[in-house]
Amino acid sequence: MNRPTERFITPGVSLACVGATAAAMIKVAASGRLSASWFALLVVLAGAYALLGTVGLRLVERRGTRRQLHLVLASMFAAGAGAMAVSRGEAVLLIVPLVTYGVLYLSPAGVASLVAACSAVMVTIWISQAHLIAQLVRELAVWTAALAFVIVISRMLLVQHKARTEMEALAGRLGDANEQLRVQAAEIGELAKAEERNRIARDIHDVLGHYLTVVHVQLEAAKTLFKRDPETARAAIFKAQALTREGLSEVRRSVSLLRGSGSTERPLLAAIEKLASECKADGIHAAVRLRGTPRPLPEPVEITLYRAAQEALTNVRRHARASKLDIELAFASGSGIRLRVEDDGVGSELLNQGFGLVGLRERAESVGGTMSVRSALGGGFTLEIELPG
Repeated sequence: MNRPTERFITPGVSLACVGATAAAMIKVAASGRLSASWFALLVVLAGAYALLGTVGLRLVERRGTRRQLHLVLASMFAAGAGAMAVSRGEAVLLIVPLVTYGVLYLSPAGVASLVAACSAVMVTIWISQAHLIAQLVRELAVWTAALAFVIVISRMLLVQHKARTEMEALAGRLGDANEQLRVQAAEIGELAKAEERNRIARDIHDVLGHYLTVVHVQLEAAKTLFKRDPETARAAIFKAQALTREGLSEVRRSVSLLRGSGSTERPLLAAIEKLASECKADGIHAAVRLRGTPRPLPEPVEITLYRAAQEALTNVRRHARASKLDIELAFASGSGIRLRVEDDGVGSELLNQGFGLVGLRERAESVGGTMSVRSALGGGFTLEIELPG
């Protein structure tokens, strides 16, 4: 059996029930139509009626079932009908709380049955007492008007109660939704922080890693040639110094980009050719080929392509032991651009292991592109990146 889902018995409702019962007793006492013994019986019945309409219904609402609710309402009807019979219809106010409870708890059919039963009791009492048809008609008219008023007011209370309950439920759901949004916003904030940390890490690796590698190569050359060829060693040191200044400039440029205020200082092709010239300075034959018609690219795409070329050429100089390097920049006729870097070095069977390649893949995916690498021991290394643009 299901428990009653709605709760209507508040202190105010209980007070109204007790007040209606007390008013009915006062009216009967003022009429002087009952002896002391009959009035005592009326008080007992009215007390049972009020107790059922307050404490009884409150207990049923919290721990009872629908069947127990109907039993309490039936008991109230029995006590009220008995009080009406004892008072010879004078305690008519006792019916008001019962009809109100019927509207609040029962279905329309249940309310109709309760009203019919109460009306039957009243009509029976009036028929036994009325001596004139006109008097009976007058009593019925007053009773019908009073019932209609009580039912309408009770119905308004029911609608108001349901609206308040729905609003409280909606407020609870909105609170839960706001809490979920707060949690999701915190998660999004953490993801944004992690993405920004990865972005900064990629820029530090790409910029500093490249220039420190080149400076290291120049300083190693200067150390080797210091005694045998001082002029060449000095030139290597000057070259390292120039690369250091350029590296600092690139770091500043990366910081500006992170702040959203950077701009490309030189065309992409010229920047890649400069990277190739650094490889040539180390004895690697580097060729740069252009396919298609160059066009302006979105800044994130251009930066990604430049960093990809920079990472690939840094790896060639650091690990590949290559003698030949091919760089191809291809602009598609519609949209899209592809960068391919291929060397004839020693190759590797372990791909995508370094942070640089992981960072490049993240960069490519962040602008809607893809990156692939191919290599094998003794078979060189090929990096290919395709981006929209």
